[in-house]
Amino acid sequence: MMSGERVKVKTKSYQNDMVTFKNKDDVLTALIHLGYLAYDRREQMAYIPNEEIRSEFTDAVKEHQCIIEKYEK
Repeated sequence: MMSGERVKVKTKSYQNDMVTFKNKDDVLTALIHLGYLAYDRREQMAYIPNEEIRSEFTDAVKEHQCIIEKYEK
């Protein structure tokens, strides 16, 4: 998604809370509800809607990548 791809999302299983996430579809659906991702209902695809949000995702990935690398070592 960071490079512009769209991702298929099954939105039906989402429980509409910020605690219970059973799979990637639940996480992506929550991000759609929060406005961080856009959703094409006809194609059932999620995507990053603009460069401002893409930049926020990039910053978040860079920040958490350091934590992940430390954990793996």
